Amino acid sequence: MKVRESQNFLTLFSEPLVVETACGETNPHSDASDWERETKSLGQVPTPQPIAQLMARWVTSLKPATVLDPAAGLGSLLHECHRLHRHARLVGVERDQSTLLQAKSAAPRGTKLILSDYLLAEAGQFQGIIANPPYVKAQRLEYSEGTWQTFEESFGTRLDRLTNLYGLFLLKIWEDLAPHGRAAVITPAEYLNANFGTEIKERLREVMRPPGIIVFDPTLNLFGQTLTTSAIILLEKGRPRNAPSRIVKVGSLQEAEMFLRSIIDDASNTCNTVQHDLDGFNPKVKWLNILFNGSVFAKSQHLPGVVGDYFICRRGIATGGNDFFCLSRSELDQNNLTVSDAEPCVTKATDASGLVFTSEKFSAIAASDRKCYLLNPRHKSTDVEKYLKTGEHLGIPRRHLPSHRPVWYLPENRLVADIWVAVFSREAPKFVLNTSGAKNLTCFHGLYVRSKQCGIASLLTLYLNSSWGRFAFAQVNRFYGDGLNKLEPKDVEALPCPRLPKMEFDEAEKLTNQMKTLETFPPNERLVHVDILVGRHLDLPEYASLGAGH
Repeated sequence: MKVRESQNFLTLFSEPLVVETACGETNPHSDASDWERETKSLGQVPTPQPIAQLMARWVTSLKPATVLDPAAGLGSLLHECHRLHRHARLVGVERDQSTLLQAKSAAPRGTKLILSDYLLAEAGQFQGIIANPPYVKAQRLEYSEGTWQTFEESFGTRLDRLTNLYGLFLLKIWEDLAPHGRAAVITPAEYLNANFGTEIKERLREVMRPPGIIVFDPTLNLFGQTLTTSAIILLEKGRPRNAPSRIVKVGSLQEAEMFLRSIIDDASNTCNTVQHDLDGFNPKVKWLNILFNGSVFAKSQHLPGVVGDYFICRRGIATGGNDFFCLSRSELDQNNLTVSDAEPCVTKATDASGLVFTSEKFSAIAASDRKCYLLNPRHKSTDVEKYLKTGEHLGIPRRHLPSHRPVWYLPENRLVADIWVAVFSREAPKFVLNTSGAKNLTCFHGLYVRSKQCGIASLLTLYLNSSWGRFAFAQVNRFYGDGLNKLEPKDVEALPCPRLPKMEFDEAEKLTNQMKTLETFPPNERLVHVDILVGRHLDLPEYASLGAGH
């Protein structure tokens, strides 16, 4: 049973440099830029002041006696809580000692600062909790399997072992929130689409039932250089099971403030933002796609399958040192290497334009002296040995990826992909038929035909570049800040698609040549002709005639 008002937590610590009392001599917001540079490796990012103010309004709206920030940083969130409610006792937990010492002068006077890993501490319960948890991927976490199992027991849910650190914080914050207490937590919104977020979304919908989740439009980049779509979860412990739980997309801070005001005043009809009932959201689907695209995809007679029925998707080759492993033609010459010591490889997504990447296009980028050869020596000639010695001098073999390969300088074993899928995009996604024989780095995922069915790669490329393909993309893509979209290999395989019929070789060749011709058309005109060809070859109706495309 949790102890109220954190008494058991505070009395655990009495050592200097482990528990400190802040003196509030400086402004945490003004100190944040230098602090962020120092703590980037820890996943800590300062919260913009307008966001901190919005979150503090919710947390302090019921005048809590105690407020906790479990990832305190310099204390900027507690600063905003103190400004709104000066009688609350403030507690900040911080696991980085250097940051804790800086917070001693920046956090509000009297704040109790504790050096600890919040997830491993027995925090007691707080009437108010405010947090911007660190962003650390599961691969960098050092918790043992036993610790993960302890988390599962404490949080009451199974956990994907790829759960990001902020997801664990969110679940523990709920456990440490006192009855009738309020919490505001800002996190990246990626878990609303990611596979590891399924358990968290189920917990949100079935147990936590937040009064509101505010998801910011991807074009609204709240954190400057950090490209992420952000979400604020507003929690309240002890609400009736049938109390409304709403999720909204907002395009501005003003819209977020209006939504918050409507929740505090219990007057949802005063907010013009479109609100969705969380009960209507299946934890197993991508919530961001529902919010941003307005509907949930349902299989229809037109798109009965998925790309994974026909293709395997694999990420591109990761080198661990592109500057060393990727060379231009002049760099090959300078090091007395030949093209037989490397293999054709597209290293930048911008190097592959249009619908079809041909051997002629590869020759053109090679002639322009782009880095388009991947080191892969068949024999260790004297010149190859000399170049490898250069790499050793630079410390390349000690880098993470090369050090984990059987032979540090030989690339991952990848076949030439049939279709390239751009990992990132801002407007129309990029799908390119690859007939060049070149391989690809991680700027592209590669699609590989499961069976050698003639023409299927041409058909799928055509479909993916059509209006139907854009609709399919909108069902699976992931949203990042500043309007950036991303696809993971599993997302690509989950793209809805029609049946792909067999084609004769001559017919497939003709279709590929038609796509090459369409590259000369302006983008809008090209899309019209692609849609016509899709209708002809895949028996799909005109997309526009179906409204939403179902």
